[in-house]
Amino acid sequence: MLPPAALAAGFVLGRRRAGRLQRRLDHTAAMLRRISQAVESTSDAIGIGDMQGHSLYHNRAHLELFGYTVDELNAVPGDGVLFADPAVAQEILTAVKGGRSWSGETDVRTRAGQAIPAFVRADIIRDEAGEPVGIYGVFADITERRRRAEEQERTNRLESLGLMAGGIAHDFGNLMTVMSCNLYLAQDTPDLPLEVGPRLLEIDKVIHRATKLTEQLKTFAKGGTQERKLTRLPALVREAARLAVTGSPVRLDDALPADLWPVEVDETQIGQVVHNIVLNAVQAMTGASGCVSLRAVNLEPGVETGLPPTGAWVKVSLADDGPGMPPEVLARIFDPFFTTKKTGTGLGLATSHTIIEKHRGRLRVDSQPGRGTTFHLILPAAPRALAE
Repeated sequence: MLPPAALAAGFVLGRRRAGRLQRRLDHTAAMLRRISQAVESTSDAIGIGDMQGHSLYHNRAHLELFGYTVDELNAVPGDGVLFADPAVAQEILTAVKGGRSWSGETDVRTRAGQAIPAFVRADIIRDEAGEPVGIYGVFADITERRRRAEEQERTNRLESLGLMAGGIAHDFGNLMTVMSCNLYLAQDTPDLPLEVGPRLLEIDKVIHRATKLTEQLKTFAKGGTQERKLTRLPALVREAARLAVTGSPVRLDDALPADLWPVEVDETQIGQVVHNIVLNAVQAMTGASGCVSLRAVNLEPGVETGLPPTGAWVKVSLADDGPGMPPEVLARIFDPFFTTKKTGTGLGLATSHTIIEKHRGRLRVDSQPGRGTTFHLILPAAPRALAE
């Protein structure tokens, strides 16, 4: 039997070891909690599954993006239900099971059937011995990033087309001036034959239309001459929309707030933009008794995605309950000379886009077939000191 002193020393040593072990366990538990909190707090959707493809864990962002709990996803028959293209899902699974990571952009599909662009990273999970025990996937919603890239691409394309259109309009305008002068001289010719007069009038009408088109090209190219002043948008938007629906069965649902921040704009040009958009909505509803809703909101800095984080903004939304637009039309509506109408130049929305860009704003559109179309005019709010 050990002497009491040895027993006491052993007891103290055991307590110290137990204490160190407990501290290590507490530290490990704390680290696991931090890791769990980090995974649950990230904006990226994270999912973990076993080697057979069964889901084991989803973080909060995964549930918000896809709409499935773990049990609900496991109950859905078939593989690759989270991907819009099943072939991509099979490609990812084959790569990961083969020991290779996979990353790239693809469309994922939510429980509601919505396709969302995402950057996906997938890889194998290995145990301490290096054996594969599971698969993980990280999904980052890149909808906003893709929209910003598309907006920038559209702006660059329109700027290039604008330079070309400006040069064409300048030369074309000079030609119209020569034609007009000679036409007026011809109309003043003494003893002009009776049958020539009506033909010269037709030429005059054509020259007038061509001159008007030239002015539209110039506005598209340069945004027109701007005379900005401090303006409160509700009255301006309301009047331009009212004129656009006059004579049609379309009604206005006016909910423009009175406390909208003022902006520095050219009233004529912004009125033209609103008129173009609402008139397009009226024409899209082809005589039906539809509705155009007028809404607006003040945006504090950093609230709206895709805008510079400094400075406040004013957002005006013009929404119709018409037929909406398919994706292939939506992608081209700001292209000059693109139109779905039998008559029209295809310059209305292209010019509207240029005008808003020249005001350092954004012109955005949301549309789906059968769900109507909404245009958003986003303009910088006037500095507070000036507004006051």
